[in-house]
Amino acid sequence: MNATEIEQRITFEALAPHFSKMRDWAAITILVPLTVVLVLWNQVDRVLLSGWFALVLAGIGARYLLTTAYQKQIVTHASAEPWHRKLLLLQIYLGALWAIAVFLFAGTESVPHQVFMITLALILGIGSISAGTHWLPLYYSYGMPIKGALVAHFISLGEVAWFALAMMVAFAILASYSFAKKLNSIVRSEMHLRFETAGLADQLSQRSRELQTAIRTKSRTLATASHDFRQPLHALSLFFDALKGASSPQEEQRILGRIDASLDTMRRMFDALFDMSRLDANIIQPEPVDFDIEFFLVQLKEEFQEKAEQKNLILRLHTRPAVVKVDRTLLERVMRNLIANAIRYTRSGGILISARPRQDSVLVQVWDTGIGIPREAQDRIFVEFEQAHPSPHDDEREKGLGFGLAIVHKLCALMGLPLELRSSDGRGSVFSLTLPAGDPNRIRHREDKAPEPVWQASGHHILVIDDDLNVLNAMETLLRRWNFNVTAASSLPEALRKTHGRPDLVLSDFSLEGSQSGVEVIGSLRKRYGPDLPGIIITGTTSSRQLREVERSGLRMIHKPVSPARLRSLIQRQLTSTASAD
Repeated sequence: MNATEIEQRITFEALAPHFSKMRDWAAITILVPLTVVLVLWNQVDRVLLSGWFALVLAGIGARYLLTTAYQKQIVTHASAEPWHRKLLLLQIYLGALWAIAVFLFAGTESVPHQVFMITLALILGIGSISAGTHWLPLYYSYGMPIKGALVAHFISLGEVAWFALAMMVAFAILASYSFAKKLNSIVRSEMHLRFETAGLADQLSQRSRELQTAIRTKSRTLATASHDFRQPLHALSLFFDALKGASSPQEEQRILGRIDASLDTMRRMFDALFDMSRLDANIIQPEPVDFDIEFFLVQLKEEFQEKAEQKNLILRLHTRPAVVKVDRTLLERVMRNLIANAIRYTRSGGILISARPRQDSVLVQVWDTGIGIPREAQDRIFVEFEQAHPSPHDDEREKGLGFGLAIVHKLCALMGLPLELRSSDGRGSVFSLTLPAGDPNRIRHREDKAPEPVWQASGHHILVIDDDLNVLNAMETLLRRWNFNVTAASSLPEALRKTHGRPDLVLSDFSLEGSQSGVEVIGSLRKRYGPDLPGIIITGTTSSRQLREVERSGLRMIHKPVSPARLRSLIQRQLTSTASAD
């Protein structure tokens, strides 16, 4: 609750009782001007007195109608300002009529009648302080004019005694103003404190609900991940047992293919968990660039063409040249998820990828003729593990944790891109993204991919650090097969003891035995061999704190389980960039 909203609520809460009281006391309020009429009937002009009384009755009647309408309406602090304004106008009107009455009727020749009008004016002026306690404009518009008119009347009489009395009333005006302001400050401060406390309580309650939701989500993550990871692990154990009894090289190749499929499934599951952890840790920052959306979508279509044809689906692209400005890498991850989902949940028909330029944006859409999403499930599908339909495929490669659309939703929010969904159960879906238009003159000409560097492992020395001996032995075996010179160590002291000369690259697990992390170990090695020593962190962590630590270090990071092809590519790039720097 911000300061403006708190002030609105204070004024609303302060004036709500006034609306009720003014309506209930309308009949009693008429007694005061009626008394004036009865007392002064034989002392002043009756026509003038009657006219004044009629105007006062009209004001009281209008206020009664206003307060009655207020009671019948559902008025909130956000919608109360017009009502407050109307009430203030009526108070100004009635205050002006009483000020006029002081001028018109306080100058009678009868002393008792003069005393009556003077006393009544003072009572009305001082009595309005209570209204100003909660809202000062009510006092300024009613009590101040009456007492001000009284001062002016005394001065107009021209005698010293009356002038002295005018000064005393003026002093009373200043004193009552100060008193009303102080009371108003005390009352509003107390109400301000109450609303701030209520706001803090609401925030605490909201945070508590968010924490409970996070705990439930984490528990569901563990339960779901435990179940889904058991599936490929179970398959792997069966395939390895079957591999021992394979009757032919062809059977071995078939089983190895299924093993590779199960491993690929596990890697994709871990990658999804890793992506969600990085998003939750807020370590992904968009870097918008200007690029041609048509060329971008053509590449994606070519990538998914074979997968669509395997399911006898038609994958079409309808686009025109247009430049957008957005983080290309993050948009690519969003589009990959959307297209892969469209293919996964479409049994017949096809998928259309389209891009339509608008005035200052480009509308990118993915259409499919798939099984659709029921209306009641359309909000749920953007939550982790929630799926409108189970995956229709038995192939291990098609299974996942249900993170795809959750990642899409978070990435779009991170980039500030509106994401819309239109779908009906059994009739397909369309996901829409509105991308900001870019500047054609600022396109980075990077569409032609640079050729991959030639693989040259000979002569390079890699230091591998991991406290898990099985992983350490596996990494050493793999790297030696790639013709690297390898030093394997389970800790920094062992690495320093075994290493003779500066290594070309350090591969370190993040979580090592003892107090040091992989980042700190590479930092220690850089102190010894130079700050430009290249390093790669291999980690299985999903901890936000640890991911941010790796991000701050500037080291390249790859997540377990590691794809050998991806590891080889990353090693080659690190070695090539180091050689180029030299």
